[in-house]
Amino acid sequence: MGDDGRSSDLQVGSRVFVHGLASEAGSPLNFRCGEVVKAQEDGRLGVRVTGVEGAPKLIKRMNLLSASPEVMQMFRALILWSLAAAGTCEEALVAYTFAGRGSSDAIQAVLSRVLGLNPTEVVKAFDLKIVANCSRVPPSARTELCFELSDAEDGRIRIAATSGPELAYGASWYLRTRCNMSFSWNRTGGNQVSVPKSWPGVGGKIIKYRKVPMSYFNNVVTFSYSYTWYSFKDWEAWLDWAVLSGVNLVIAYTGQEEIYRKTFNTFGVNNSEFASWSNGAAWLAWSRGQSMHGIGSSCGDGCMPLPFSWMTGQWELQKEILRRSRSLGLVSVLPSFQGNIPPIFRQLYPQANISKTGAAWLDDLDPLFGKIQQRYMEIMIKDWGTDHWYETDGYFNQNQGPWARSHTEGRPWQRSEDVPADPDAYAHAQAAYQSMSKVDPEAVWLYQGWIWRDWGEDKLPFMKGFVSAVPPKHFVMLDMFDEADPEWNKFNNFGYFGTPFIWSVLHNFGGNTGMWGSIPTLNSEFSDAFQHTASVAGTGAAPEGIDQNPFYYSFLTDLPWQTGPIDLQQWAATWTQQRYGRSSVDAEEAFRLLLGSVYGNETNSRAIRSRGGFLAEKNADGLTALAMGGGEATPHESWYKLSDVAQAWGKLNTAAKAGVPETMRYDLVNLGREVLGKVSNRFFAQMVNATTPSEVSAAGRNLLAVLADADRLLCSDHGFLASARIRSAKSWAEGNATLERYLELAARSLTTVWTPQEPNSSSITTLCDYANRQWAGQVGGFYTLRHKCYIRQAMEDLGSKRPVNKTAFDACVAAASYDWTHDFGSAKYPMCEEPTSDVLAISQELFEKYGRPQSESIWV
Repeated sequence: MGDDGRSSDLQVGSRVFVHGLASEAGSPLNFRCGEVVKAQEDGRLGVRVTGVEGAPKLIKRMNLLSASPEVMQMFRALILWSLAAAGTCEEALVAYTFAGRGSSDAIQAVLSRVLGLNPTEVVKAFDLKIVANCSRVPPSARTELCFELSDAEDGRIRIAATSGPELAYGASWYLRTRCNMSFSWNRTGGNQVSVPKSWPGVGGKIIKYRKVPMSYFNNVVTFSYSYTWYSFKDWEAWLDWAVLSGVNLVIAYTGQEEIYRKTFNTFGVNNSEFASWSNGAAWLAWSRGQSMHGIGSSCGDGCMPLPFSWMTGQWELQKEILRRSRSLGLVSVLPSFQGNIPPIFRQLYPQANISKTGAAWLDDLDPLFGKIQQRYMEIMIKDWGTDHWYETDGYFNQNQGPWARSHTEGRPWQRSEDVPADPDAYAHAQAAYQSMSKVDPEAVWLYQGWIWRDWGEDKLPFMKGFVSAVPPKHFVMLDMFDEADPEWNKFNNFGYFGTPFIWSVLHNFGGNTGMWGSIPTLNSEFSDAFQHTASVAGTGAAPEGIDQNPFYYSFLTDLPWQTGPIDLQQWAATWTQQRYGRSSVDAEEAFRLLLGSVYGNETNSRAIRSRGGFLAEKNADGLTALAMGGGEATPHESWYKLSDVAQAWGKLNTAAKAGVPETMRYDLVNLGREVLGKVSNRFFAQMVNATTPSEVSAAGRNLLAVLADADRLLCSDHGFLASARIRSAKSWAEGNATLERYLELAARSLTTVWTPQEPNSSSITTLCDYANRQWAGQVGGFYTLRHKCYIRQAMEDLGSKRPVNKTAFDACVAAASYDWTHDFGSAKYPMCEEPTSDVLAISQELFEKYGRPQSESIWV
C-alpha cells in the first residue's frame, strides 16, 4: 500500500486468499485461492476463483488501484496478499477437508461426561453449533478452521466452530481460561473440573483460527506401549481428551489382526498359521510391520498363539472407537498392507518376489502385493468404513534397502530440482499408493518418517523418487523427531521436496516415566518451520507411550492455535492455576523451576548432544538400572540441577496443604519419583564401583531403601500402579483362567523384560528395560530383585578377591525376571492394588529425607 492508500503490490496475476465472501451463485469462497484479473468491459480489477460458479464476476466492480484508504482497509478483511512469494496464496496442501466433520450433539455429550452434568444442564449452559465460517477473519489466518466464543442473548455461552474438534477445543478454551479447569490423561491426574454456580461470561467475541489444518496424535507402537489393555471406557476418555485438546487426526490401529486373518485366509493361510505368526497381545505393533513374529506364542507357562477371542474382541472395539471418533469429527488413519506376510506364503506362492530368509516381506512390484492389498482394504472398509487416510511405512523392497545406494554424480546439489529421482524408489512408492487408490481413489497416505533419519545427502535421489511418486496432495510425511532431529530443513532446506509434512515431536521412547521435554523448543521451532517452508501441514506428537509429562503435552496441543512464540513464564503460571483450579504462589513457583530445569531448552539440548536424542529421551536411573548392563540400562548423568527439581517438590508440598486435587496428587508423586530416581544414581554408582563386600553391602542397603521409599510413594497415585495395568489386561479374559495367565504375563513382561523371560534360561532378554516403568510393584518387586542379585553376587566374589561374575549375575537376573513376571495374582511378591490416601504425608516425609538442602550429599 502506498502513502496515498493505493495498492502497490496487488497486480494482475497475483494469487490471493479470499475470505468472508460468496460468489454470485451463492457458493462460499472462504479460503479459496483467487487470481487478480482485469475486467474487459471497464478495466477494473477483480478476483477470479476457479471451480466456483459465478466466481469470475466477483468484486469486479471495485476499482482496487484507485480505491480510497478506507475502501482498501475494508478490502483487507476480504483478501490477504503478500509481497513475498512464500506468503502468496497456495491451494490446500492436502486433498482433504477437515471442516464440517462431527456433530454438536457429540461434543455436547463430551461436555456432559467431563463436567459431570446431564445433557439438559449442558444445553442450558452452552449453545453449541458447527458452522461454515466464523464471523471475522484476521489477517494471520491461514486455514478455514476456527471457533468463535460469545455471550448469547439468552445468557448461555455460545460456541460456534467449523468442526467437532474446533468446537470441543473452543469449549475447552473457555473452561480453561474462564473457569480454571484443565484436561489431561486419566493416568496423569485426569480432568480438574469444578462446575461454577453460574457460568462466567465471555466478555465480548473471541475468534481463533488454526495456524495449520492438522493436529495429529499417536504412533504405531503407542498401541502396544499404552493402549493394549484399553476398554471402550478408556478409549472414550482418551477421545474426549483428544477433541478437547483440538486433535483432529489420529492413527487408529486397534483390531487389525482380524482383518488380516480374514484376508490371509483367502490366500490359503489357515487360522492356526496366522495366530502363531502374529505376536502376542502386548507385542502386536511389531508383528504388524517390524519383522518380529511369534513373540509370546511358545515360551512356557502363560504363552500361547494369539487367541481368536482377542482378535474378534479388538475388532469389535475398533468399531466402537471409529464410530465415536467420526461423531466427534476426529479423522482416523487406518492401517494399510505393507508387504508383511506369514512365511507360509513362500510355499503357497513360490514364484512371488518374497524375501528368502527371516521375516517374509513381499515386494510391492509383485502382482501378489496388489491382490492382497485389494482384498485387505475391501474387507477393512466393509467392516469399519473409512475416512480415506491410510498409514503404511517401509521401502516396499526388502531385497535392497536405500542405505545400499549411493548417488555421487552432480553432488552437492544446489537446488532441489537438480536432484535426480531414483527410478526404483519411484516405482515402489507408486505401486504402494496405487494399491491403495485402486480401492479408495480418495486415499491419502500418511507415512511415519522415522526411517528417513540419519540419511546422507547421497540418498536424496531415493527420497525424491519416493515422495514424488504419489499424486500431489495425497502423501503426508510425519516428521517425527523435530524436537531433536528435524528432517524438513536438511540439505539446503530440500526437506521432503515440497511434500506436505506434519511438524511432530516423538518425545517418549517405550513409555518411560521420566520428566523431560524442551518447552522453549516447542515455543520457537514450530514457528521457525512455519516461516521457512510452505509445506507445514500440521503439528503433532508421536510418543511411543503416553501417561507422562502433562505439562509438556498441554503446551504442545495448543501450538496450532498460537500465532507465534509466547511468554512462557506467564503461560506456566496460567497453566498451574488451571491444573489445580486455584491460584497458588508456591505451585506457580514450582513449575517456574521446572520450566528452567527438566523442561528447559538448554538443559534438554545438552542431554541430546551428549547422549544423542534417542537416549536423551529415555528414562534410566538407579531405580531401574541394571548392574553390569551398560547401554540403555546405565543411569543418565542428570542434565539439570537436581536442586531445582527438589525445590519444586518442596514448593508443591506447601501448595498441597490447601487441598490435594487429583491433578496435584499425580504431580506430587511424579516430582518425588523424579528426585528419588536421581538420588538413587549415587547409591547405584557406589554399589557397582565398590571393591569390598562391606562397600557393596552399605551402598546396596542405601539403594534398596530408596527403592522401598519410591515404591511407597508410587503406591499413592493410581497412575503409577502396575497392578492397575495388570487388572486391565486380565479383564479381557472374561473369567477364563488360562487367558488370564496369558494376558498377565504379557502385561508384566513388556514393561520389564520386554519379550517373555523363558524358563531355565540364564540369559537376560535382548530388549530388557527398553520400556521400563517406574511403577509401584515393579520398583518394589522386579527392580529390587535385580539389585539384590548384584549385591549377593558382588559380596560373594569380592569377598573371594575375584571380579564380579557377570555370567552368574545374568543367570540370577534371568531367574528373578522369570519369577516376577510369572507371579500370577501377585502371590509371591504382593503389590499395592489401590492408591493409598495419605499422599501428602508420604510426600512430605520423603521430601524431608531426600529433598532438603542437607540432602545435597546424596544428589548427583
